[in-house]
Amino acid sequence: MKCESHGRMAAGPLRRVWPGMCARVRRSCALTRRCALTQESGTATVEFCMVFPIVLILVLILVQFTLLMVGNQFVHYAAFAATRSAIVYIPADLRADGGTGRNSISLTKGTPKYDAIRAAAYLAVMPVCGKLDESSEDLRTNELVDGLRDHFTSYGQDAPRWVGTLAADRLKYAAKNTDIQIMRSIVTNGDVELEEVLPGDEPFGPREAITIRIEHKFNLSVPYIRGFFADGEHDDGRGKYALISAHYTLTNEGINPDLPEQPTLQRITR
Repeated sequence: MKCESHGRMAAGPLRRVWPGMCARVRRSCALTRRCALTQESGTATVEFCMVFPIVLILVLILVQFTLLMVGNQFVHYAAFAATRSAIVYIPADLRADGGTGRNSISLTKGTPKYDAIRAAAYLAVMPVCGKLDESSEDLRTNELVDGLRDHFTSYGQDAPRWVGTLAADRLKYAAKNTDIQIMRSIVTNGDVELEEVLPGDEPFGPREAITIRIEHKFNLSVPYIRGFFADGEHDDGRGKYALISAHYTLTNEGINPDLPEQPTLQRITR
């Protein structure tokens, strides 16, 4: 009887204490889980902060490298466009317009032939140029803007704002930062060397090889990492550039169109 009574007396307090113990155990387990999740979240945050700058730098380098490769392709196309213009303009006789005669060119800015060749170069590279908002004496800036506005007007639309701002500023940058060199090919013992044509009225023979070399200061627009690719800084201090050069060679089309005088034939009658 005592044992049964003692058992009943012991079972009562245990029945009252047990729910509280279980609740404390559950709260302790939940707290442990929350602490573990907090520690894992903090570790992930630290890892993200350590890795993110490296990934960002790699992405910026990839973007700038891609833009540089595109610019290189445009400069090579500009060399072709300038050379194609050279073999057409050099054979022309532009003495009536203040230029030189057939198969000759004056390497002076302001002369028709030289300006046409140079314009072909910087117009071709303009789509990948930076912006330059300073005033320019180049009349082709106004010609480009007027031509684009006429294009949109012919379709019954108003010209967008970038026609008078972005297009003009890109053309000014291209004209200022693109230089050309007119060269001729010299063959010595089977080796071809390029020799720069010096200023003055330089004649070219019919079907002579003409080479145009282009140098363009490609604007580096991606911040933080453009210094890795830079070859110099612009004079106005507005950014850095990479110097890209290319050359192209084509045959002069300057064949003399004047035919030799035909001999007089005498009719012989029998």
